[in-house]
Amino acid sequence: MNKREKLTGLYLLFLLPLGIGTAICALLLFQFSESWTAGLAAAVSVVCFGLIVKRHFRYVGEIRREAASAETAERFRAEQAETHVEELQHYVEELERSARALRESREKFRHAAYHDALTGLANRNQFIELLEPAIAAQSEGAAPFALLFLDLNRFKTVNDSLGHSVGDRLILDVGKRLSRLTGERGHVGRFSGDEFAILLNQVKNQRDAEDFADQVAREMELVFELEGRQIFTSVSIGIALGTPRYKYADELLRDADIAMYYAKETNKSHVVFDQIMHARAVTLLELETDLRLAVERSEFELYYQPLVNLDDVSLMGFEALVRWNHPSRGLITPGEFIEVAETTGLMIPMTVGLLRSACEQSANWKKAGIAPENLVISVNLSASHLAQKGIVDQLRTIIFEANVDPEFLKLEITESAVMQNAEHTISVLNKIRDLGVKLSIDDFGTGYSSLSYLHRFPIDTLKIDRSFVGTMEDGSENGEIVRTVIALAKALNLSVIAEGIESIHQFHQLRILGCEFGQGYLFSRPLPASEAAKLLQDPARWQNILPPNDFGVIARNLEYTHLRIQ
Repeated sequence: MNKREKLTGLYLLFLLPLGIGTAICALLLFQFSESWTAGLAAAVSVVCFGLIVKRHFRYVGEIRREAASAETAERFRAEQAETHVEELQHYVEELERSARALRESREKFRHAAYHDALTGLANRNQFIELLEPAIAAQSEGAAPFALLFLDLNRFKTVNDSLGHSVGDRLILDVGKRLSRLTGERGHVGRFSGDEFAILLNQVKNQRDAEDFADQVAREMELVFELEGRQIFTSVSIGIALGTPRYKYADELLRDADIAMYYAKETNKSHVVFDQIMHARAVTLLELETDLRLAVERSEFELYYQPLVNLDDVSLMGFEALVRWNHPSRGLITPGEFIEVAETTGLMIPMTVGLLRSACEQSANWKKAGIAPENLVISVNLSASHLAQKGIVDQLRTIIFEANVDPEFLKLEITESAVMQNAEHTISVLNKIRDLGVKLSIDDFGTGYSSLSYLHRFPIDTLKIDRSFVGTMEDGSENGEIVRTVIALAKALNLSVIAEGIESIHQFHQLRILGCEFGQGYLFSRPLPASEAAKLLQDPARWQNILPPNDFGVIARNLEYTHLRIQ
């Protein structure tokens, strides 16, 4: 029952007493009509009736006002209800839009988490998810599969020379070619930079995987047309065959990666992983760890190999050569750890320490009076050290603190090192030369030197590599190379040191060709500091290897010189 119905009921209840009251008044008038006059009776009746009518209209007005108020309130509530319904509908729509946006955002994040941003190919995370069921299926006798790990060769050159935008285009095109080659046989992924991976399903045998790798290698060698340029590249591919011995995806990826680096090192298009490679990788990792500890613990020691004047076989200096006193393996030569030191960045702190030790040792020998003031100490300097900022200040500090004459300190740089960023190298070497330090190119002839640059390098000495000296007696062309290097040095007003002299015949040949200095096992192996000190006190120990001054020897020398000139 609404409010209007309630008011109507109240109105009807009001009319009932009103009618009763009117009837009573009429009865009274009738009773008093005998004693009152008719006018008075009429007046009283009118008054009573007026009061009743007035009261009636007053109640009617109140009822109408109440009804209007009730109607207004009802209409307001209806409007409010409609407004609430609209707001609720809007809220529901907003919730639905938010839910859709959340789903889309979740899908985008999932896609980003499992796909490469540049190529859209599977990334490492998704590749692991693809590998895990393939590995699990091997235990159930499923057909074998292969994982190919690829790395583009010379990609950094493209980025550095043509810019990253061209590099990105190349990566995109490589991804497309790999996807087209793989087709339905498997999946292609990009891990980072220029590294890609292919999961090849249903591999018949190792030969099948290698044939596919050959196909990939040939396809990558085809020209890439990018922004009007023709770009050529190649790939190094490591192959790991999926076998039951693998339990986890990371193991398979690790072995394919190891095989890829082995392919790069051996300059092969592809290499299939074997356990020997894994053992080698573990050994290198252990070596790197031990090497870091060795730098912290100063486990390195300098050995000194004599530099001899070939004219009178007198001692003119030492080359300081590093040895590693490994706590369990004993003395380790540089060939086993220098490459690891270079790649890990440990070469710089190691070289600084060794250079300081060599300078201090030379100063101590001279201070003790067992070494002449003009004794030369030669120390190797790496390419990474040349690229380091502050190398000149480091050298200046070491020379000052060790109190050595820079004129008798010689730094040896390999031929390949001086040709890396030649203009920068020339600038650095000039600053080192300004300190008074002498400079030498080591292993000359084994790398690539441009003669247009060679005469610009502020060097004092060329060192002929032992590989040429060691085969001079074989009558090969290496003898001519030695003669040519000596002639070139003389033309550039440089001194020459021959490395690896091991026989009297080599010694005689080098003297005839005009080589001024030499070093090698004929004179002495590298010696610890204590043994080198004893050698300093016996400077004439090699005098017996001088040729006798007779006409027979002179004739043979003239004959050899004539043959060399021809």
